[in-house]
Amino acid sequence: MKRVFSHFAAAVGVLALVAGGAVAQPADPIPSTADGALDIPELWDCDRIEPEYAQWLEDGNAPEDWRYVGKTYRDVEDDELYSWQDWLDWADDAGCGAGIAEAGKSPTAIVGVLVALYATGLIAALGGDRAISPG
Repeated sequence: MKRVFSHFAAAVGVLALVAGGAVAQPADPIPSTADGALDIPELWDCDRIEPEYAQWLEDGNAPEDWRYVGKTYRDVEDDELYSWQDWLDWADDAGCGAGIAEAGKSPTAIVGVLVALYATGLIAALGGDRAISPG
């Protein structure tokens, strides 16, 4: 019975990782040259996006409704992928606006992180069980 549960738990962990990957990897990223695309990371500057985004939040809009949320972009020069979450992380590191990056954390991003942490813990627990088991 313990072995069946162990296989079931491993399958759940794999499904969680696949689901997390499906959220994180879009099928068709938006080219950085498309109209309305988020600027490539090399052009990021607090003064270019932060004031408009801060006003959006101050006007009572939900962070997850912001025009760049949930989209992934592809830099046409080097094929690197980037997203609004990447900008939020950059803005936090760069010190753009007090609390802007925290206010902008989307529920989807938070759920993805929690699923990944749970799956990692589950896999570690399963691996530890096998190492202790006499065979």
